[in-house]
Amino acid sequence: MLIEIDYLSEAMRPDPVESDYTITKIEGEIPRELNGTLYRNCPNQKTSPKAGPGVLHMFDGDGFVSAWRFEDGKARYRSRHPRTESFLREQEEGEYCLGGLNVGPDRALRNPPPNYQANTNAVYHAGRLWAMHETMPPFFMDPDTLESKGIWDYDGKMLGMASGAHPCIDVRTGQMFQCGYQPMAPFLQLYVVEADGKVSLAEAVDTPWAGKIHDIAITENYIIVPLGAVDISYENPDRNDPLGGLKALRARPDLNLRFGIRKREPGSPMQWFEVPDSHYILHVGNAFERDGKIIMDAPAWENPTAFVETIKHLREGKVDPDAAHCHPRVYEFDLATGTCKGTKVSDMFAELNRFDDRLMGYENRYGYASVGRPGEGIFRSVGKYDRSGGPMAIQDAVEGNFVGEPIFVPRSQDAAEDDGFVIALRHDGPNDRTGLDILDARGVDKEPLARLWLDHRVPFSPHGCWRPEGT
Repeated sequence: MLIEIDYLSEAMRPDPVESDYTITKIEGEIPRELNGTLYRNCPNQKTSPKAGPGVLHMFDGDGFVSAWRFEDGKARYRSRHPRTESFLREQEEGEYCLGGLNVGPDRALRNPPPNYQANTNAVYHAGRLWAMHETMPPFFMDPDTLESKGIWDYDGKMLGMASGAHPCIDVRTGQMFQCGYQPMAPFLQLYVVEADGKVSLAEAVDTPWAGKIHDIAITENYIIVPLGAVDISYENPDRNDPLGGLKALRARPDLNLRFGIRKREPGSPMQWFEVPDSHYILHVGNAFERDGKIIMDAPAWENPTAFVETIKHLREGKVDPDAAHCHPRVYEFDLATGTCKGTKVSDMFAELNRFDDRLMGYENRYGYASVGRPGEGIFRSVGKYDRSGGPMAIQDAVEGNFVGEPIFVPRSQDAAEDDGFVIALRHDGPNDRTGLDILDARGVDKEPLARLWLDHRVPFSPHGCWRPEGT
Protein backbone atom coordinates (compact mmCIF):
# COMPACT_ATOMS: atom_id res chain seq x y z
CA MET A 1 0.00 0.00 0.00
CA LEU A 2 1.44 3.35 -1.06
CA ILE A 3 0.96 6.41 1.13
CA GLU A 4 1.51 10.07 0.30
CA ILE A 5 4.36 11.88 2.11
CA ASP A 6 4.01 15.66 2.25
CA TYR A 7 6.67 17.59 0.32
CA LEU A 8 8.56 14.49 -0.85
CA SER A 9 7.55 14.91 -4.50
CA GLU A 10 8.44 18.61 -4.27
CA ALA A 11 11.88 17.69 -2.95
CA MET A 12 12.53 15.90 -6.25
CA ARG A 13 10.93 18.52 -8.53
CA PRO A 14 13.36 19.77 -11.22
CA ASP A 15 14.71 23.31 -11.01
CA PRO A 16 17.38 23.34 -13.74
CA VAL A 17 19.01 26.71 -13.10
CA GLU A 18 22.80 26.80 -13.44
CA SER A 19 24.35 29.23 -10.98
CA ASP A 20 27.63 30.66 -9.69
CA TYR A 21 27.60 32.92 -6.61
CA THR A 22 28.87 33.46 -3.08
CA ILE A 23 26.55 32.05 -0.40
CA THR A 24 25.45 34.82 1.95
CA LYS A 25 22.47 33.31 3.80
CA ILE A 26 24.30 31.64 6.68
CA GLU A 27 23.03 30.73 10.14
CA GLY A 28 25.90 30.23 12.59
CA GLU A 29 29.54 30.19 11.47
CA ILE A 30 31.30 28.04 8.88
CA PRO A 31 34.28 26.35 10.59
CA ARG A 32 37.53 27.77 9.24
CA GLU A 33 39.05 24.26 9.23
CA LEU A 34 36.55 23.34 6.49
CA ASN A 35 38.58 23.97 3.33
CA GLY A 36 37.79 22.10 0.12
CA THR A 37 34.89 21.31 -2.20
CA LEU A 38 31.71 19.35 -1.68
CA TYR A 39 30.42 17.90 -4.95
CA ARG A 40 26.81 16.77 -5.30
CA ASN A 41 24.84 15.26 -8.18
CA CYS A 42 21.11 14.83 -8.73
CA PRO A 43 18.48 14.23 -11.45
CA ASN A 44 17.35 17.66 -12.65
CA GLN A 45 15.54 17.37 -15.97
CA LYS A 46 16.09 20.45 -18.14
CA THR A 47 13.14 19.76 -20.48
CA SER A 48 10.28 17.96 -18.75
CA PRO A 49 7.60 15.87 -20.49
CA LYS A 50 4.27 17.53 -21.31
CA ALA A 51 2.64 15.44 -18.58
CA GLY A 52 4.86 17.18 -16.04
CA PRO A 53 7.99 16.15 -14.11
CA GLY A 54 5.94 14.11 -11.62
CA VAL A 55 5.63 11.28 -14.14
CA LEU A 56 9.41 10.79 -14.21
CA HIS A 57 11.01 7.93 -12.32
CA MET A 58 13.26 8.86 -9.40
CA PHE A 59 16.25 7.67 -11.47
CA ASP A 60 15.25 9.85 -14.46
CA GLY A 61 16.53 13.32 -15.24
CA ASP A 62 19.51 15.12 -16.69
CA GLY A 63 22.51 15.11 -14.38
CA PHE A 64 23.11 18.27 -12.33
CA VAL A 65 26.47 18.61 -10.58
CA SER A 66 27.03 21.26 -7.95
CA ALA A 67 30.23 22.35 -6.24
CA TRP A 68 30.16 23.94 -2.79
CA ARG A 69 33.59 25.55 -2.33
CA PHE A 70 34.68 26.30 1.25
CA GLU A 71 37.63 28.52 2.15
CA ASP A 72 38.47 30.45 5.32
CA GLY A 73 34.92 30.54 6.68
CA LYS A 74 33.27 31.45 3.36
CA ALA A 75 31.38 29.40 0.76
CA ARG A 76 30.70 29.65 -2.96
CA TYR A 77 28.20 27.65 -5.03
CA ARG A 78 28.44 26.62 -8.68
CA SER A 79 26.28 24.18 -10.69
CA ARG A 80 26.30 22.77 -14.21
CA HIS A 81 24.56 20.08 -16.24
CA PRO A 82 26.92 17.44 -17.70
CA ARG A 83 26.76 18.13 -21.47
CA THR A 84 26.20 14.54 -22.62
CA GLU A 85 25.24 13.94 -26.23
CA SER A 86 21.65 13.18 -25.21
CA PHE A 87 21.40 16.37 -23.11
CA LEU A 88 22.63 18.52 -26.00
CA ARG A 89 20.32 16.79 -28.48
CA GLU A 90 17.23 17.34 -26.34
CA GLN A 91 18.09 21.01 -25.91
CA GLU A 92 18.52 21.28 -29.67
CA GLU A 93 15.12 19.67 -30.26
CA GLY A 94 13.49 21.83 -27.58
CA GLU A 95 11.23 19.13 -26.16
CA TYR A 96 11.22 15.90 -24.20
CA CYS A 97 12.22 13.48 -26.94
CA LEU A 98 14.36 10.72 -25.40
CA GLY A 99 12.01 9.23 -22.81
CA GLY A 100 12.73 7.62 -19.47
CA LEU A 101 11.96 4.68 -17.23
CA ASN A 102 8.39 5.73 -16.42
CA VAL A 103 7.33 7.64 -19.51
CA GLY A 104 8.06 7.62 -23.23
CA PRO A 105 9.14 10.67 -25.25
CA ASP A 106 6.65 13.35 -26.24
CA ARG A 107 8.09 12.99 -29.74
CA ALA A 108 10.30 10.06 -30.68
CA LEU A 109 13.48 10.79 -32.62
CA ARG A 110 14.83 8.85 -35.53
CA ASN A 111 18.27 7.43 -34.59
CA PRO A 112 18.39 9.00 -31.10
CA PRO A 113 21.66 9.08 -29.17
CA PRO A 114 22.04 6.87 -26.08
CA ASN A 115 20.09 8.51 -23.26
CA TYR A 116 23.01 9.10 -20.92
CA GLN A 117 21.74 10.80 -17.74
CA ALA A 118 24.82 11.28 -15.56
CA ASN A 119 22.70 12.06 -12.51
CA THR A 120 23.56 9.80 -9.55
CA ASN A 121 27.00 10.46 -8.08
CA ALA A 122 29.96 12.83 -8.33
CA VAL A 123 33.35 11.28 -7.53
CA TYR A 124 36.80 12.88 -7.53
CA HIS A 125 39.75 10.66 -8.45
CA ALA A 126 43.09 11.06 -10.24
CA GLY A 127 42.50 14.78 -10.77
CA ARG A 128 39.19 14.17 -12.56
CA LEU A 129 35.57 14.66 -11.55
CA TRP A 130 33.34 11.76 -12.55
CA ALA A 131 29.58 12.28 -13.06
CA MET A 132 28.14 8.77 -12.80
CA HIS A 133 24.99 6.78 -13.46
CA GLU A 134 24.82 3.00 -13.60
CA THR A 135 23.29 2.85 -17.11
CA MET A 136 26.20 4.56 -18.89
CA PRO A 137 29.98 4.93 -18.96
CA PRO A 138 31.52 7.56 -16.65
CA PHE A 139 31.34 11.19 -17.76
CA PHE A 140 34.21 13.55 -16.95
CA MET A 141 33.90 17.17 -15.85
CA ASP A 142 36.56 19.71 -14.91
CA PRO A 143 36.69 19.62 -11.07
CA ASP A 144 37.25 23.38 -10.81
CA THR A 145 34.99 24.85 -13.51
CA LEU A 146 32.51 21.94 -13.96
CA GLU A 147 33.12 22.19 -17.71
CA SER A 148 32.06 18.99 -19.49
CA LYS A 149 34.87 16.83 -20.88
CA GLY A 150 33.04 13.77 -22.21
CA ILE A 151 32.47 10.04 -21.91
CA TRP A 152 35.30 7.72 -20.82
CA ASP A 153 35.45 4.05 -21.77
CA TYR A 154 38.19 2.91 -19.38
CA ASP A 155 40.89 3.54 -21.99
CA GLY A 156 39.12 1.23 -24.42
CA LYS A 157 38.89 -1.59 -21.86
CA MET A 158 35.21 -1.19 -20.99
CA LEU A 159 33.56 -4.61 -21.10
CA GLY A 160 29.84 -4.18 -20.50
CA MET A 161 27.00 -1.87 -21.43
CA ALA A 162 27.52 0.48 -18.50
CA SER A 163 29.43 0.99 -15.27
CA GLY A 164 28.21 1.77 -11.78
CA ALA A 165 27.80 4.92 -9.74
CA HIS A 166 29.53 3.87 -6.51
CA PRO A 167 33.25 3.24 -6.90
CA CYS A 168 35.43 2.51 -3.86
CA ILE A 169 38.69 4.43 -3.43
CA ASP A 170 41.47 3.03 -1.26
CA VAL A 171 43.21 6.22 -0.17
CA ARG A 172 46.31 4.28 0.95
CA THR A 173 46.99 2.92 -2.54
CA GLY A 174 45.09 5.54 -4.57
CA GLN A 175 43.26 2.77 -6.44
CA MET A 176 39.61 3.10 -7.42
CA PHE A 177 37.47 -0.07 -7.67
CA GLN A 178 34.41 0.00 -9.88
CA CYS A 179 31.75 -2.41 -11.12
CA GLY A 180 29.21 -2.55 -13.90
CA TYR A 181 26.28 -4.88 -14.54
CA GLN A 182 24.13 -5.87 -17.48
CA PRO A 183 21.19 -8.22 -18.22
CA MET A 184 23.14 -10.78 -20.27
CA ALA A 185 26.06 -12.99 -19.29
CA PRO A 186 28.61 -12.26 -18.07
CA PHE A 187 26.43 -10.17 -15.77
CA LEU A 188 29.16 -8.34 -13.83
CA GLN A 189 32.26 -6.37 -14.75
CA LEU A 190 35.01 -5.22 -12.39
CA TYR A 191 37.57 -2.45 -12.95
CA VAL A 192 40.53 -1.01 -11.08
CA VAL A 193 41.74 2.50 -11.92
CA GLU A 194 45.15 3.40 -10.49
CA ALA A 195 46.07 6.67 -8.79
CA ASP A 196 47.45 7.96 -12.10
CA GLY A 197 44.14 7.28 -13.89
CA LYS A 198 45.31 4.19 -15.77
CA VAL A 199 43.19 1.03 -15.85
CA SER A 200 44.99 -1.94 -14.32
CA LEU A 201 42.10 -4.43 -14.17
CA ALA A 202 39.07 -4.98 -16.41
CA GLU A 203 37.42 -8.37 -15.95
CA ALA A 204 34.01 -9.91 -16.63
CA VAL A 205 32.61 -12.04 -13.80
CA ASP A 206 29.81 -14.62 -13.74
CA THR A 207 27.12 -14.21 -11.08
CA PRO A 208 24.23 -16.55 -10.20
CA TRP A 209 21.70 -14.14 -11.73
CA ALA A 210 21.53 -10.70 -13.36
CA GLY A 211 21.22 -8.63 -10.22
CA LYS A 212 20.82 -4.90 -9.85
CA ILE A 213 24.26 -4.37 -8.28
CA HIS A 214 24.23 -0.73 -7.24
CA ASP A 215 27.23 -0.69 -4.89
CA ILE A 216 30.28 -2.72 -3.84
CA ALA A 217 32.76 -2.74 -0.94
CA ILE A 218 36.48 -3.38 -0.58
CA THR A 219 38.88 -4.43 2.14
CA GLU A 220 42.66 -4.29 2.15
CA ASN A 221 42.76 -7.50 0.08
CA TYR A 222 39.23 -8.23 -1.17
CA ILE A 223 36.29 -6.96 -3.26
CA ILE A 224 32.76 -7.66 -1.95
CA VAL A 225 29.75 -7.71 -4.31
CA PRO A 226 26.21 -7.85 -2.83
CA LEU A 227 23.72 -9.75 -5.01
CA GLY A 228 20.23 -9.10 -3.66
CA ALA A 229 16.69 -10.24 -4.36
CA VAL A 230 16.10 -7.78 -7.23
CA ASP A 231 17.09 -8.67 -10.78
CA ILE A 232 17.00 -7.12 -14.25
CA SER A 233 16.44 -10.22 -16.39
CA TYR A 234 14.64 -9.61 -19.68
CA GLU A 235 14.62 -10.97 -23.21
CA ASN A 236 15.26 -8.07 -25.59
CA PRO A 237 17.92 -5.77 -24.14
CA ASP A 238 18.16 -2.24 -25.47
CA ARG A 239 21.70 -0.88 -25.62
CA ASN A 240 20.34 2.59 -24.94
CA ASP A 241 18.79 1.44 -21.66
CA PRO A 242 20.77 -1.28 -19.85
CA LEU A 243 18.19 -1.36 -17.05
CA GLY A 244 15.59 -2.34 -19.65
CA GLY A 245 12.93 -0.08 -18.22
CA LEU A 246 10.88 -0.76 -15.14
CA LYS A 247 9.36 -3.91 -16.62
CA ALA A 248 12.81 -5.47 -16.33
CA LEU A 249 13.37 -4.50 -12.69
CA ARG A 250 11.88 -7.38 -10.76
CA ALA A 251 11.62 -8.24 -7.10
CA ARG A 252 12.70 -11.83 -6.48
CA PRO A 253 11.55 -12.85 -2.98
CA ASP A 254 12.34 -16.44 -3.99
CA LEU A 255 16.08 -15.60 -3.96
CA ASN A 256 18.28 -15.25 -0.91
CA LEU A 257 20.78 -12.44 -0.53
CA ARG A 258 24.29 -13.48 -1.59
CA PHE A 259 27.71 -11.90 -1.46
CA GLY A 260 30.55 -12.56 -3.88
CA ILE A 261 34.04 -12.10 -2.40
CA ARG A 262 37.29 -12.26 -4.35
CA LYS A 263 40.87 -11.04 -4.04
CA ARG A 264 41.70 -7.67 -5.57
CA GLU A 265 44.34 -9.21 -7.86
CA PRO A 266 43.55 -9.93 -11.55
CA GLY A 267 42.13 -13.38 -12.28
CA SER A 268 41.02 -14.10 -8.71
CA PRO A 269 38.08 -16.53 -8.32
CA MET A 270 34.81 -15.42 -6.70
CA GLN A 271 33.62 -17.13 -3.50
CA TRP A 272 29.87 -16.90 -2.82
CA PHE A 273 28.22 -16.55 0.59
CA GLU A 274 24.46 -16.88 1.19
CA VAL A 275 22.26 -15.31 3.86
CA PRO A 276 18.85 -16.98 4.48
CA ASP A 277 16.90 -13.76 3.85
CA SER A 278 15.40 -12.42 0.63
CA HIS A 279 16.79 -8.95 1.25
CA TYR A 280 18.16 -6.33 -1.11
CA ILE A 281 21.16 -4.07 -0.47
CA LEU A 282 21.25 -0.80 -2.39
CA HIS A 283 24.19 0.87 -0.62
CA VAL A 284 26.93 -0.78 1.41
CA GLY A 285 28.89 0.72 4.28
CA ASN A 286 32.49 -0.12 5.06
CA ALA A 287 34.19 -3.52 5.13
CA PHE A 288 37.44 -4.67 6.72
CA GLU A 289 39.37 -7.80 7.67
CA ARG A 290 39.83 -9.08 11.21
CA ASP A 291 41.10 -12.50 12.41
CA GLY A 292 40.47 -14.29 9.11
CA LYS A 293 37.00 -12.80 8.73
CA ILE A 294 35.48 -9.90 6.81
CA ILE A 295 33.12 -7.54 8.64
CA MET A 296 30.80 -5.33 6.59
CA ASP A 297 27.89 -3.06 7.45
CA ALA A 298 25.00 -2.16 5.15
CA PRO A 299 21.35 -1.15 5.33
CA ALA A 300 19.18 -4.02 4.05
CA TRP A 301 15.73 -3.59 2.48
CA GLU A 302 13.74 -6.44 3.99
CA ASN A 303 10.92 -6.56 1.42
CA PRO A 304 12.23 -6.54 -2.17
CA THR A 305 8.72 -6.26 -3.64
CA ALA A 306 7.93 -3.17 -1.57
CA PHE A 307 11.35 -1.72 -2.45
CA VAL A 308 10.75 -2.02 -6.20
CA GLU A 309 7.24 -0.60 -5.87
CA THR A 310 8.48 2.34 -3.83
CA ILE A 311 11.28 3.40 -6.17
CA LYS A 312 8.75 3.36 -9.01
CA HIS A 313 6.58 5.91 -7.19
CA LEU A 314 8.96 7.88 -4.97
CA ARG A 315 9.08 10.78 -7.45
CA GLU A 316 5.33 11.12 -6.89
CA GLY A 317 5.91 11.41 -3.15
CA LYS A 318 4.43 7.98 -2.48
CA VAL A 319 6.04 5.41 -0.20
CA ASP A 320 5.17 1.85 0.77
CA PRO A 321 5.57 1.65 4.58
CA ASP A 322 6.85 -1.92 4.17
CA ALA A 323 9.71 -0.59 2.05
CA ALA A 324 10.78 1.64 4.91
CA HIS A 325 11.89 -1.57 6.64
CA CYS A 326 15.47 -0.79 5.65
CA HIS A 327 17.60 -1.26 8.73
CA PRO A 328 21.35 -1.23 9.46
CA ARG A 329 22.92 -4.68 9.57
CA VAL A 330 26.39 -6.07 10.15
CA TYR A 331 27.57 -9.07 8.11
CA GLU A 332 30.42 -11.36 9.14
CA PHE A 333 32.05 -13.59 6.52
CA ASP A 334 34.23 -16.51 7.57
CA LEU A 335 36.57 -17.05 4.62
CA ALA A 336 37.76 -20.44 5.87
CA THR A 337 34.34 -22.05 6.35
CA GLY A 338 32.49 -20.15 3.60
CA THR A 339 29.76 -19.11 6.02
CA CYS A 340 28.10 -15.77 6.66
CA LYS A 341 25.84 -14.35 9.32
CA GLY A 342 23.93 -11.08 9.33
CA THR A 343 22.69 -9.18 12.38
CA LYS A 344 20.23 -6.29 12.50
CA VAL A 345 21.63 -3.59 14.75
CA SER A 346 18.80 -1.04 14.78
CA ASP A 347 15.07 -0.60 14.04
CA MET A 348 15.86 2.83 12.62
CA PHE A 349 15.26 3.47 8.92
CA ALA A 350 18.73 4.17 7.50
CA GLU A 351 19.97 4.73 3.94
CA LEU A 352 22.42 6.86 1.96
CA ASN A 353 25.07 5.76 4.44
CA ARG A 354 28.68 6.99 4.56
CA PHE A 355 31.76 6.86 6.80
CA ASP A 356 35.24 8.34 7.01
CA ASP A 357 36.56 7.85 3.45
CA ARG A 358 40.14 7.71 4.75
CA LEU A 359 39.27 4.29 6.25
CA MET A 360 37.59 2.70 3.24
CA GLY A 361 38.57 -0.97 3.36
CA TYR A 362 40.11 -0.70 6.82
CA GLU A 363 38.71 -1.07 10.32
CA ASN A 364 36.49 1.80 11.41
CA ARG A 365 34.10 2.54 14.26
CA TYR A 366 31.65 5.23 13.13
CA GLY A 367 29.19 5.61 10.27
CA TYR A 368 26.59 8.18 9.20
CA ALA A 369 23.28 7.85 7.37
CA SER A 370 20.08 9.61 6.43
CA VAL A 371 17.66 8.16 8.98
CA GLY A 372 14.11 8.19 10.28
CA ARG A 373 12.86 7.05 13.65
CA PRO A 374 10.11 4.37 13.58
CA GLY A 375 6.94 6.06 12.37
CA GLU A 376 8.84 9.21 11.34
CA GLY A 377 9.36 8.37 7.66
CA ILE A 378 12.43 8.25 5.44
CA PHE A 379 15.38 10.62 4.88
CA ARG A 380 14.35 12.80 7.84
CA SER A 381 17.64 13.61 9.57
CA VAL A 382 21.29 12.64 10.07
CA GLY A 383 22.19 9.71 12.31
CA LYS A 384 25.59 8.55 13.59
CA TYR A 385 26.12 4.92 14.59
CA ASP A 386 28.89 3.31 16.61
CA ARG A 387 30.11 -0.20 15.72
CA SER A 388 31.14 -0.77 19.33
CA GLY A 389 27.50 -0.51 20.44
CA GLY A 390 25.32 2.06 22.11
CA PRO A 391 22.41 4.15 20.81
CA MET A 392 22.53 6.04 17.53
CA ALA A 393 23.03 9.80 17.84
CA ILE A 394 20.27 11.45 15.80
CA GLN A 395 19.70 14.99 14.62
CA ASP A 396 16.17 16.21 15.36
CA ALA A 397 13.86 15.96 12.36
CA VAL A 398 12.09 19.09 11.10
CA GLU A 399 8.54 18.80 9.77
CA GLY A 400 8.46 18.76 5.98
CA ASN A 401 12.27 18.60 5.72
CA PHE A 402 14.32 15.84 4.07
CA VAL A 403 18.05 15.33 4.58
CA GLY A 404 20.31 13.67 2.05
CA GLU A 405 23.47 11.58 2.30
CA PRO A 406 25.75 12.85 5.10
CA ILE A 407 29.45 13.15 4.28
CA PHE A 408 32.19 13.15 6.92
CA VAL A 409 35.02 15.68 6.54
CA PRO A 410 38.01 15.34 8.91
CA ARG A 411 39.13 18.46 10.77
CA SER A 412 42.60 17.79 9.33
CA GLN A 413 44.06 14.96 7.28
CA ASP A 414 45.53 13.32 10.40
CA ALA A 415 42.54 13.96 12.70
CA ALA A 416 40.90 11.09 14.59
CA GLU A 417 38.10 9.13 12.92
CA ASP A 418 35.20 11.24 14.23
CA ASP A 419 37.09 14.51 14.75
CA GLY A 420 35.59 16.68 12.06
CA PHE A 421 32.33 17.66 10.45
CA VAL A 422 29.28 16.01 8.92
CA ILE A 423 27.74 17.91 6.01
CA ALA A 424 24.36 17.11 4.48
CA LEU A 425 21.98 18.81 2.07
CA ARG A 426 18.55 19.72 3.41
CA HIS A 427 15.30 20.22 1.47
CA ASP A 428 12.95 22.53 3.38
CA GLY A 429 9.54 21.66 1.94
CA PRO A 430 7.33 24.28 3.63
CA ASN A 431 9.66 27.07 2.45
CA ASP A 432 10.65 25.40 -0.86
CA ARG A 433 14.38 25.97 -0.38
CA THR A 434 17.67 24.09 -0.25
CA GLY A 435 20.16 24.28 2.58
CA LEU A 436 23.33 22.64 3.80
CA ASP A 437 23.87 21.57 7.41
CA ILE A 438 27.39 21.56 8.87
CA LEU A 439 27.39 19.43 12.03
CA ASP A 440 30.08 18.63 14.57
CA ALA A 441 30.74 14.91 14.02
CA ARG A 442 30.96 14.47 17.80
CA GLY A 443 27.63 16.27 18.27
CA VAL A 444 25.39 15.16 15.43
CA ASP A 445 22.39 15.41 17.75
CA LYS A 446 23.22 19.03 18.62
CA GLU A 447 22.37 22.21 16.71
CA PRO A 448 24.36 22.64 13.46
CA LEU A 449 27.54 24.68 13.62
CA ALA A 450 26.24 26.37 10.48
CA ARG A 451 23.30 26.10 8.12
CA LEU A 452 23.70 27.60 4.64
CA TRP A 453 20.75 28.47 2.38
CA LEU A 454 20.98 28.79 -1.39
CA ASP A 455 19.33 31.67 -3.25
CA HIS A 456 17.23 29.05 -5.08
CA ARG A 457 16.24 25.43 -4.57
CA VAL A 458 17.80 22.34 -6.16
CA PRO A 459 16.26 18.85 -6.26
CA PHE A 460 16.97 16.24 -3.60
CA SER A 461 20.52 15.04 -4.19
CA PRO A 462 21.38 11.37 -3.60
CA HIS A 463 25.19 11.36 -3.58
CA GLY A 464 28.44 13.24 -3.77
CA CYS A 465 31.96 13.50 -2.35
CA TRP A 466 34.42 15.77 -0.56
CA ARG A 467 37.63 16.97 -2.21
CA PRO A 468 40.13 18.35 0.33
CA GLU A 469 41.93 21.58 -0.43
CA GLY A 470 45.21 20.99 -2.29
CA THR A 471 44.23 17.71 -3.97
